[in-house]
Amino acid sequence: MQEKSIRKVLYVSGVVTMLAGLQFLAPTLFLQASGMQVGDVTGLFFARHWGLMAFVVGALILYAVKQVEARRAILLAAATEKLGLVVMLLINWSEPALQGLHIAAIFDGTCVLLYLIYLLEKPSQVTVS
Repeated sequence: MQEKSIRKVLYVSGVVTMLAGLQFLAPTLFLQASGMQVGDVTGLFFARHWGLMAFVVGALILYAVKQVEARRAILLAAATEKLGLVVMLLINWSEPALQGLHIAAIFDGTCVLLYLIYLLEKPSQVTVS
């Protein structure tokens, strides 16, 4: 994958992933917009925590746009997190409470594929200008 292409992929996927950080700020509103409802304190706590973690992963992906030296490690971690979410959603695909996350599963699955294409390429000496 060319450097220019991976930078675009990382920029878009990082920004979209960071949008989940809104769930940290307004978990009830964000969950309702996704067609899900969480009413108890524990559920809201975990929803906020997930939003914060997704924001951090997205920020790291954006960091990897310019930091080529850290990119492989960041993408391995991001691909692992995204693959975990995709697998959990595939296992529970028909669960009515998770229908709002189908788009996230498709997006994250696409990210995992693109990240793996990049990660499986032979590392090259890239100069950043």
